[in-house]
Amino acid sequence: MHKMYKPVRPRPKKTDIVRSRGGCRGCRERRKKCDERKPSCSTCLKIGRLCQFVEPDLKFCIVDVPKTETQTPLESASMKKHSPTLGSSRICPLLPPIWSSVLLGSLSHTEEFIFYSTYWEDVCLPAVHPVFRSASLLIGDHPMLSDAIMALSSCNLSRLRPDNNRNQSRYNGASKPDITHQKRSQIYYSSAIRKFAALNRENFQSHAELILTTLVLFAHIESSMGNKRGFYCHVQGLASLFVDLSASIKLTTLKALLISLMQVRFGVWWARSYFCSLEIHRGLPPVPLPNILERSYSTQEERRVVIMGIMCESHRLNFGQLFKIWSCMSQIKQTPTWDHEPNTASIIAQFEEQAKRSDEWISHLPLSERPLGYLEPPVPHCCDPNTPVIFQSHDAALNFACYIVGRIMQSSALMGSLQSGKDSNLENDCSREEPWVHLLLRIAQGIDLQTSTTKNNYTVGFSGLLLAAILRCDSLALSMEIQHWLGRLRELQPTEEGAFPVNQSFGVVKAINNQRLMGRQVFGVTQLVDDAGGNPKYTSYNSQSINTLLFHGRCQATGGLFTETVSIEL
Repeated sequence: MHKMYKPVRPRPKKTDIVRSRGGCRGCRERRKKCDERKPSCSTCLKIGRLCQFVEPDLKFCIVDVPKTETQTPLESASMKKHSPTLGSSRICPLLPPIWSSVLLGSLSHTEEFIFYSTYWEDVCLPAVHPVFRSASLLIGDHPMLSDAIMALSSCNLSRLRPDNNRNQSRYNGASKPDITHQKRSQIYYSSAIRKFAALNRENFQSHAELILTTLVLFAHIESSMGNKRGFYCHVQGLASLFVDLSASIKLTTLKALLISLMQVRFGVWWARSYFCSLEIHRGLPPVPLPNILERSYSTQEERRVVIMGIMCESHRLNFGQLFKIWSCMSQIKQTPTWDHEPNTASIIAQFEEQAKRSDEWISHLPLSERPLGYLEPPVPHCCDPNTPVIFQSHDAALNFACYIVGRIMQSSALMGSLQSGKDSNLENDCSREEPWVHLLLRIAQGIDLQTSTTKNNYTVGFSGLLLAAILRCDSLALSMEIQHWLGRLRELQPTEEGAFPVNQSFGVVKAINNQRLMGRQVFGVTQLVDDAGGNPKYTSYNSQSINTLLFHGRCQATGGLFTETVSIEL
């Protein structure tokens, strides 16, 4: 009787072949079982047919994932310390926009925090001042600082990973910043602003370094978004706090934060000059370097901000004096003479002062930051004119490029030649500047374009420098080479370089070259009506809707000055 309750003996298998639901294509078509042997199953081998296995068909698609419950920044910051596995693997900074959006929607708040903090370490830190590396160590202990870092990180990612623009027009382009990362940036930014607004006077004195670092990060965010009003609001607050809190912070840290802020400020000033009206261009205010940074040549970052100050001031003097000529021409209906300007001696003295500052800067430049094969004294045409100029680092190349643009702007030869009835120097208007322009182009040809798009986010990029240099160049061949370089950059990254829209730079340079093909030299570009710098770039890469611009120049055939409205094709 007990035998009835014993387990049933297993049925013997008919064969020893292990079968599964998978199989080759031939067995599926014949509806036969496949033993899935490789490279050919037994059935296909027996009948002499080619055995082909089915490969999975993977397709990318946009999936809407419901949001998970979020945690507070304090909880996420504390949990970050207990989640080493996710943070240990580096997330690739160049994620496809669809994949990154789907991934981000499926992450918890803690995982999202680690995602952006990893991107911050991999991509953002190399583009900002080294002072923020020490600030990153405090990210888990100070929610306000961590929110500011996450806001800048997600903002940077949204601008480097463009999304298709459904509302495309000839002005805003075919791409727009990634909306998912942009929303995250605004959420983190708002959270950091609220925490900053809740601080009291005691917090300012006890956490001076933390507060100043956070405000400088705010300035970086507004500059990358093209929000000049918000940027100068932070600059105004920092100007007073640097004075009030200077006794509560180390001098080295204070100096480093000032350098970081001034570099971004010079970039915003440069973006304001391209483009504005003639009246605004004439009255652009100078951006003086703080006294603590004058003649600071100890580090590469100090040398960067000093030469940017020299370059911007030389640019302001050069174009300001040039546009006075056109303003005077429109009032008295004739070309004014440079020699009869009442402040000519003062302007020339200021040019000479900037040239002396450039001489001092180049004398403190170490050999490791000079171009390979560089000769003393600096001669722009000392090497083979057809070979790129190579540097040991991208930052060294950009510093030297700013030095070259400063040299270009310190020449007053163009203003001296713009005199009524004197057309003998037409071919030599920019003869002094062109060797420097050629050297600048060779430096641009020697850099890595991908590095330029990621490391120049918070400074003046090569596209902005070349745009200024082409206005002091008479050579059509050299101008076409600049257009070709911008075209290569646009093919690689058709969004921004140096926080400036690449399509706009390319369109303006192309229009300048079209004028030169007609025998016209263009020396200045302004807006018909000033737009105060345009709107913040929340949904586009262009802060200004450039349709037409005023080109100021001189006709080679007659020697007469002209101001003409030119359409810009983007």
